[in-house]
Amino acid sequence: MRIVFVDTSALVAFFDKADQYHAAALEKMEIIKRTQLTLLLTDFVFDETITAIANKTNHKTAVRMGEFLLSSNIVEFVWLTEALKKRSWEYFKKYTDKIYSFTDCTSFVLMEARELQYYFSFDEDFKRAGFIEFTCSI
Repeated sequence: MRIVFVDTSALVAFFDKADQYHAAALEKMEIIKRTQLTLLLTDFVFDETITAIANKTNHKTAVRMGEFLLSSNIVEFVWLTEALKKRSWEYFKKYTDKIYSFTDCTSFVLMEARELQYYFSFDEDFKRAGFIEFTCSI
């Protein structure tokens, strides 16, 4: 199975028609569906995304997005374990020279644990952390 980690910025862009990256997100999502890739996301990204969509658009869109993510056959949903949260906290404390959000740290730690290289995001922090941006196929 080929897996791409999906971040909040990509999901927000996909669901918010007013987002500056909306067209790019639609294009990448179509490639993901066509090439039968799996999107991996965490409960932390889900939380961050639901909140952002509700604030940027409306509650109805946030609910629609949440239902899509929870029921989609192209999404693998991961609930972070206590061990992964602790490792994420250590990661967060370690990088004093970079301002990573704690949610990003949880994503990086999970990606490392699952040996994932590719991400779908419009957040440059993933690149700074050493991961590879998903472009068209992997």
